Amino acid sequence: MLDIKFILDDARRVKDNLKKRKKADLIWMVDELILNNEEWKKLKKDVDELRRQRNNLSKEINVAKKGKKPVDNLVKQAGEIPLKIKDAEERILLLEEEMGKKLTRIPNMLHDDVPEGENEKDNVEKKKVGKPIKPSFELKSHEEIAENLCIADFDAGREVAGKGFNYITGKLARLDLALQRYGVDFLLSKGFTLVVPPLMLNRETVGGAVDLEAFEEVIYKIENEDLHLIGTAEHSLVTFLKNKTLDKKNLPLKLCAVTPCFRKEIGGHGVDMKGLFRMHQFNKVEQVVFTTPENSFKMLEELQTLTEEFFKNLEIPFRVIEICAGDLGGKFARQYDIEAWFPRQQAYREVTSAGNCTDYQARRLKIKYQDKDERKYVHIVNNTMVATSRAMVAILENFQQKDGSIKIPKALRKYTGFAIIQ
Repeated sequence: MLDIKFILDDARRVKDNLKKRKKADLIWMVDELILNNEEWKKLKKDVDELRRQRNNLSKEINVAKKGKKPVDNLVKQAGEIPLKIKDAEERILLLEEEMGKKLTRIPNMLHDDVPEGENEKDNVEKKKVGKPIKPSFELKSHEEIAENLCIADFDAGREVAGKGFNYITGKLARLDLALQRYGVDFLLSKGFTLVVPPLMLNRETVGGAVDLEAFEEVIYKIENEDLHLIGTAEHSLVTFLKNKTLDKKNLPLKLCAVTPCFRKEIGGHGVDMKGLFRMHQFNKVEQVVFTTPENSFKMLEELQTLTEEFFKNLEIPFRVIEICAGDLGGKFARQYDIEAWFPRQQAYREVTSAGNCTDYQARRLKIKYQDKDERKYVHIVNNTMVATSRAMVAILENFQQKDGSIKIPKALRKYTGFAIIQ
């Protein structure tokens, strides 16, 4: 969330930011926050004044008693004050709750270079890497090729768990693990520390990583428990240092994890009836970096470069796009996506997202660093290394041979133990 002091001091800039994000419908929240804060300050002042009055009355009562003077009127006045304080404090707590909710809904401030735009059609292509494949034969869908090669059973997944769940077997399962292992080894070679995080988080913690009001229909809730399944390892990695203060000399702190991810995927996209591209459960290698404000956008570029290198090594053609203001998630100040080439569809589709959340998440999670005599909020940058399901679809399409076999990218062969699926 944003610093409320920043919103109060520069409300016009915050409103302009909302307009650029095509969220002018939230401007009323800024105005209400200002009014709420004014009432909050007045009530705090009133409480302080009531306590002062209570203290003075207590002194007057003691003096009156010593002088054997009547105290009934003073006692009556003093007796009314606790109820007034209680009423004011209850209103203060209610205001703080209302302001907290509004703060979580107001999105992060955009980087100045984020392109204008309303939706994904306005995202800006930055570059293309690799030559898109246009095969001389008709490609089979990844679902068909996987079933023909007996390396997946999509029907069995739906039967035991429902739409959006699958069984992958044999060499495809080994390919999944190869992508995970290569992703982790790649990041370890770049100075990351591997973390095995919780797959479930309590509501308060998840709410520090995402806007739960907007994300609630995506994350699975554990019945009768204060626990949610993570939608991505980012949720566990970002919250790992909740309520901690780091030493500046230890920044940047680079963490990575490989976990299953669980998402309802309710919305415009839904889940695939059959296949691997969009599911309720999938595996992903994630990277999260805690850094200083002056280095966070440089770190965003570094993480993006790492993931581009990874996909180059997989020999999968891709393009890099920058997300426009209207399509950018609320926590991000700037974001890049990598879209891999899917030759059967003759289209680029998203496979990774790299974003700088600045101090937006850290402020709510109370993650700071010590800089000389001052404590400051860290900046948090995250990026997908690889979501294995989508990478496997890209491999099944880009490396498909005319005879129906699938070649394995060279970078993965030492992990799979084979060069071809046939």
